Amino acid sequence: MLLLCSANLFAQVGLDDFGYPQLSKEEATSVLERFRSSRIAGDYCLKFKITHKPRQGESAKPVEGVLWASWVNGGPLIRVEMKDIVGTSYLAFIGIKNSALNQCWIARDKQPIAVLKGSDLSKSISEELVICPFDLVMPYTHWLETRYTVTERSRGRAVHYFESTNPETQALPAKVVFGIDRSYQALTEAKFQDNENKVLKSFTINDFAKVDEQWMINTCDLRDEKTRDSDSLKITEAAFRLELDPQIFNPENLSTPAPLPPANLFKTL
Repeated sequence: MLLLCSANLFAQVGLDDFGYPQLSKEEATSVLERFRSSRIAGDYCLKFKITHKPRQGESAKPVEGVLWASWVNGGPLIRVEMKDIVGTSYLAFIGIKNSALNQCWIARDKQPIAVLKGSDLSKSISEELVICPFDLVMPYTHWLETRYTVTERSRGRAVHYFESTNPETQALPAKVVFGIDRSYQALTEAKFQDNENKVLKSFTINDFAKVDEQWMINTCDLRDEKTRDSDSLKITEAAFRLELDPQIFNPENLSTPAPLPPANLFKTL
């Protein structure tokens, strides 16, 4: 989850059909670097709900979860804990991404802690959901092979688009095209593609919320383009400016639920 921050204006290199300036190679590099270095001040903890919305039929009962976040070596470090729709089966994973490392570990009930590699990172958390660890860790924003493609209008705003290629050559998605808002330097959307550029899944940020002077994602949707099913994720409570115990992010501790910050530190969104 990235903080919204102001961006500098850029010189015109060319214009698209709506008159938006296109970025030069140097400007595109600057936009990407600023985006990757954007962060919320201090550690934080979020409570969220995921509602599964099948193409046909009624929405499922929301699944609740908690996300802890910190910053290490120039990139985000997160821990996520969830239960299934019934509220019994425990699942947790830790993800780290920066210029040097993209790694994820997962723990499930009565199973040893495992490293998620390749396409395993993109497997749904449960049969009832579309969302997977890949969707929450968002490793593609820090993949080495990332190039600027275009600046164009999306939902009434100017958005810079970048295409990232998965370093795991046999894994899916093979590529991800993601958008960065020109004014706020915030992630707006992403499309996950296979080797033939077919869109497998779409990620859309719907709105943002401001808590303690921090702007953050409020709700977002993930849609499976094959089944047309989708998951809606909503942040319900947030606690900022924390100093989390580093052991929360130790993969060896994944099988044990992490301690929550005091209840009075959480603000309702």
